Amino acid sequence: MSALLFDTSVYIPILRDENFAREFRPRYLRGLPLTYCSSVVIEELLAGVRTIRHRRQAAALYEPFERVRRIITPSHRIWKETGTVVATIADQAPQLRDKLSRGFLNDILIALSGRSIGATVVTRNEEDFRLIRQFRKFSLDVI
Repeated sequence: MSALLFDTSVYIPILRDENFAREFRPRYLRGLPLTYCSSVVIEELLAGVRTIRHRRQAAALYEPFERVRRIITPSHRIWKETGTVVATIADQAPQLRDKLSRGFLNDILIALSGRSIGATVVTRNEEDFRLIRQFRKFSLDVI
């Protein structure tokens, strides 16, 4: 099994949907020893926090990765490649220019960061990550 990198689209339902969290927990725990957390995902989780309780819940998801030093942060090279991917999409698929917002930029950063460590990106955001794969290959698992 390769390393895993969970996208924000997996963590948010863990926080908000008890049924999803319960059903997903065995799979999550199985892969945990090989799982990394993206600093981009942490930023997205914290950006959505509105209460102290939510801040604690988000921290409970990412702090264990901080403790074991399994945080992946986009390098300068990944930021540059992300810019190239954005420019390529804007050039080759002008109808998608509106999609090139901050959220999609973050998805590219997550995908390329995962690829940089040989991780499979696990997401519920099939549309955006499959689009990114049209421009850069990386391992993807859509749930």
